[in-house]
Amino acid sequence: AQNSNIVQSCNGASLNEEQGRALQYLAKLCPGSSHEDLGKLFLLFEREQYSKGAIIWRQGSRSDCLKLLVVGTLVAVLEDEESMKEEIIPGSMLGELGLVTMTDRLSTVKCTSENVVLYSMSRSKWDLLVKDDPRLARFIDLIVVRYLEHRVQHVSNRIFETRCLPV
Repeated sequence: AQNSNIVQSCNGASLNEEQGRALQYLAKLCPGSSHEDLGKLFLLFEREQYSKGAIIWRQGSRSDCLKLLVVGTLVAVLEDEESMKEEIIPGSMLGELGLVTMTDRLSTVKCTSENVVLYSMSRSKWDLLVKDDPRLARFIDLIVVRYLEHRVQHVSNRIFETRCLPV
């Protein structure tokens, strides 16, 4: 049973409102999922809170979780090319590719806003999900596919715009 007291998070919204927002983001990332599916998935996530400047993970580190950004903003930076940055906004999932494919982190992720709230699924919870409910795990697999599709399309558009191929 859920505690009936409303716990305030740092941004002034209640924890219940924040969890509701997290579930809405998860629903957008998992089209075709039922309320029951979303509830089961959400139970596998744990809330984490960070401050501006905190490093979520470093490029090359082991992929041991995926995260759903609910409050605040992050930036992903390629260590070798500081100019290569990508802003990460609320509603985004990050770390999903490394978790699913068991590859190391491709970028360093840092907090850029004063208050950041993430919901995190650990490797152990992911492994249990794959074993116990592969149909539900498929929703995460499909997020990976959609994100990869978006990245490939972005690169293709850049090649088309510049009329040059990477060497």
